[in-house]
Amino acid sequence: MKRDTKTSSTATTGGVLNIHTLYYRLITIKYHENLNFRVYIFGLWYLFPILITILSYIPPIDLDFVYNETLQIHPDYDFSPYLKFGGFANSHNICMTLVTVTLVVLATLAPLLGWYWRRETLKILDQNINSLSAQSVMQFRALIHGLGLQIMIPLICYVPVGFFYIYNKYSGTQLPISQYTLCFMMTLPALFDPILQIYFIVPYRRAVRQMMTCGRRRRRGIDDAESECLCS
Repeated sequence: MKRDTKTSSTATTGGVLNIHTLYYRLITIKYHENLNFRVYIFGLWYLFPILITILSYIPPIDLDFVYNETLQIHPDYDFSPYLKFGGFANSHNICMTLVTVTLVVLATLAPLLGWYWRRETLKILDQNINSLSAQSVMQFRALIHGLGLQIMIPLICYVPVGFFYIYNKYSGTQLPISQYTLCFMMTLPALFDPILQIYFIVPYRRAVRQMMTCGRRRRRGIDDAESECLCS
């Protein structure tokens, strides 16, 4: 359970970082005063990962209780190789319930709020498009679109996992698909985030394209040199 707590806190921090980047882009073009104050206020969002970690460690840990409860829930399984079970004794504790509610609310509310900030940023950019160069507008717009998609990833990846967990927790039954969705869905942001950054951040895209072009040219030069050697 400690590993799950660290994973949840890290995932929450990563989602807040993406939203913070988009929020900072918005306030730099919408508000020209008290920028530091607005950044500090938004920094309160980082209290949520800390809160999740603290609440997860408040309930007492009872490994024997976890082991016996698991045997009752899954009597057909052979747990003899796993004599020591990790985890918290009671997932229905008020602290763990608050952790679950916090994760689900953040994974749902934060992307929606970030999408609203994305729309407001693009609206302000369209109003001031004449005062910026075409290249600056293109790069800024691409960055905002990329951040908007990155912010929506938690809504797609984390919310289904949260609903599976809530259903399993309060219904007393376990959906078979929930055993395989946790690791798969939690790793999807690590796959999509670099791809979105490379595509929507123009300097990154140009650098990757240049690397690929240089690689093809280098291989082509080697092939031409080998062909000349064979002909001679």
